[in-house]
Amino acid sequence: MSAGPRPAAVQAVWAGRQPYLETWAFQRALAAARRAGAVPDLLLLLEHPPTYTIGRHGSRSNLFLDDAALAAVGASCHVIDRGGDITFHGPGQLVAYAIVDLGDAERSVRRFVERLELTVIQTLAGFGVPSEIDPHYPGVWVGMEKIAALGIAVTRRVTYHGVALNVDPDLRYFDYMFPCGIRDRGVTSLCRQVGHPLAIEEVLEPLTAAFAAAFARPVRHGLTFEDLARAAAPFAAIAHAARSAVAEPVVPH
Repeated sequence: MSAGPRPAAVQAVWAGRQPYLETWAFQRALAAARRAGAVPDLLLLLEHPPTYTIGRHGSRSNLFLDDAALAAVGASCHVIDRGGDITFHGPGQLVAYAIVDLGDAERSVRRFVERLELTVIQTLAGFGVPSEIDPHYPGVWVGMEKIAALGIAVTRRVTYHGVALNVDPDLRYFDYMFPCGIRDRGVTSLCRQVGHPLAIEEVLEPLTAAFAAAFARPVRHGLTFEDLARAAAPFAAIAHAARSAVAEPVVPH
């Protein structure tokens, strides 16, 4: 009896540090390219300069900084199209954007999100850090402290956005907000948990391996950021139009 076709590989691409707004537009272009079959399923790995983002159902009132104060701490703030409230991205935080066609094999968005959560949990376990999901609060938690935020959007069955894992960010930025609108819990990082420094690059392979295990799909590294930029370029106008279109925000940060 045939075992059936092997699952297609996901291409993981390390992009280094990228500005937030340009990357948001880039994700939408890649999602359009994925729908057109111009790129495979992708895991875009990067970090951002200090940036606060607020989801469709979030509130600026959960950020304690006005525009002048934001500039003073070297940060920016943007309202975007994922689900959830406010979160922070910055250097030392590994962001994994999943550009995936849910198609016939992954009809359940909830199941897709659960696999992203499992990716983070397995990544942390590899460093000896136990973590869990709290059914009452989004994200991945170490005790009462959040270590990873998660939120996606889906447009015409293709996902974008993803997970943000605190490896070694400046946690003082989280003091300027109620993370995810949650007022009675804290934030932590992988470095704080293991008690020694870690570079973002040291977490890339464990996270991609955990993603492969959680999704039962091979992960390859055959594309570069420049390859993706060339593939996405013809879809930039579609991505611009999509910014004002309705996406389905899923799972708050």
